[in-house]
Amino acid sequence: MTLDGIGSDGELNQMAYDIAADQGFTVPFENCLFSSSHSHSGPGAVSSDFLWSIAPATDLLVPELQRSLANSTAVAMLQALKNMVPAVMDIGMGDLIGVTQNRRAKFSPYVQPGSIDPHLGVIRLDAASNSQPIATIWNFAVHGVCYGPDNLQFSGDIMGKACEIIEKDIGGIALFINADAGDIDPAEGMCAGVPDFKGSGLMAQAVEKVRATLKPTAAVEIQSYTQVIPFGPTNLNATLGRFDNCTSGGFLDICSICAVLDCDINAHLNSAWIQQNPRFTAFSFVINGKSTITVSMPGEALLELGWWIRNDTLAMGFDQTFLTGYSNNHMGYFATPDEYDIGGYESELTLWGIQTADLVRTGCQTVAQNVIPQKNFLQDSK
Repeated sequence: MTLDGIGSDGELNQMAYDIAADQGFTVPFENCLFSSSHSHSGPGAVSSDFLWSIAPATDLLVPELQRSLANSTAVAMLQALKNMVPAVMDIGMGDLIGVTQNRRAKFSPYVQPGSIDPHLGVIRLDAASNSQPIATIWNFAVHGVCYGPDNLQFSGDIMGKACEIIEKDIGGIALFINADAGDIDPAEGMCAGVPDFKGSGLMAQAVEKVRATLKPTAAVEIQSYTQVIPFGPTNLNATLGRFDNCTSGGFLDICSICAVLDCDINAHLNSAWIQQNPRFTAFSFVINGKSTITVSMPGEALLELGWWIRNDTLAMGFDQTFLTGYSNNHMGYFATPDEYDIGGYESELTLWGIQTADLVRTGCQTVAQNVIPQKNFLQDSK
């Protein structure tokens, strides 16, 4: 399931599933992936986590809105189940550059504006009976921030417009799954032409190009594995040095004083504030002799963490990796230690301290190791 929202709330996902299950949805919850597009023009006021309720981007919970969104999600799940037909599929990967930029390049020495994740993953699903398109699922790292804070209308933003173009050009349903977009924004000029964003057309064109190279088949091996991995209470490590990159001076010389006194608000917030038991999910596919893994991340991974996980899955023997960010839960940003020390907004909202990225990486490794394809199937499918 893909949602045009800023994050994937675990409670909302469970509510939607329960509503759908009560009406005949039969897919086990463990086999479901709830992924948010991270559009900043998605619905707010739908999470009971107090930390997100007071955050500017999400707002206080309104139960009626939460229930309404859960109902809409359940309707989509039931419709998808009803419309199931025999299908053929293939998965491919391309590169997409020039449409995104690294927003931390302004102050981080570890990245440049062009430090982005170029991986563009595409899943092609066609009807087995007549080869008509059923769906195009694409995976790419980009923030949905073309509409500014003055926009009060729901929108899938730059990614949603790309999906509209794909559906018009190819047919079927286009679904977007975000990746390691924690520090990745649309590049300069890509938001021009609202609502027909320039970047949307370029993204759609790239997706369609990869899709055209794929050779769908019914010979597909699929494995899935999911596991809840407890993170425990937060470890905010709220210091002036990390929040403002400030080690001396400041108002009333507060930074110099705190450098001596070690002013550290190491708040350990419990589950009433934010979800602490994220669900990690991995799917593996073997098609046409090539193995692909999709591995979920419960929030906003920065670019470096994305590369860690891609390298981990490559070492396990997978040919292609889809990073499904913003999935199953939303637990803030996941800054790697170097970026955590540099500070900035993404560091401030890395809520489990400097080890947060390692917690996420371990979760991804755990589920990935449980879906490694059997060698005999790989050999038979070649």
